[in-house]
Amino acid sequence: MRISLVMALAVLAGCAQTVLVRATSPVASPAPGGATTYAVGRLLFEVPAGWEASGDARRISAAHPEGRGRLDVQVADRAFRDEAECLAEAGRALERGTAEASGMRRHPTTFAGRPGVAAEGDQGAWHGWAWALCDGATQYRASFFGATPLADDVLAAWSSFTRSARLQP
Repeated sequence: MRISLVMALAVLAGCAQTVLVRATSPVASPAPGGATTYAVGRLLFEVPAGWEASGDARRISAAHPEGRGRLDVQVADRAFRDEAECLAEAGRALERGTAEASGMRRHPTTFAGRPGVAAEGDQGAWHGWAWALCDGATQYRASFFGATPLADDVLAAWSSFTRSARLQP
């Protein structure tokens, strides 16, 4: 695995070591089909059964049982004045986080029903996605990456994550 893509995505989504050091227990509940629904702030999303998750109410990391994929989600450590400032900083965070990665494509997006920015790219034997989205003045950051070619269960985990991501009322 090329370290620059992993580092870029880790910078965007929050360092995994931070999650492990600060971890208490993730906010979780059962989901259909054996998956687990996790909450980071107001952001809810599903992770497949068998993925090892750690973290707390502000940061969660989940890893494929054979190390073929990883998901990191966090709430930014600071609040922004408003959604416009949040989105501007989301773009800058994504740019900083992917600056050393090659083959990255960045674009505006809607994720979990909210405006944000996204990046996707390949590096070495890994494919990754990163998102930064805003819910008013609150910024959420997420990254998902997997070893290529993406195994069916890793691709299904990515699909489940992106499909299930939503904000609690």
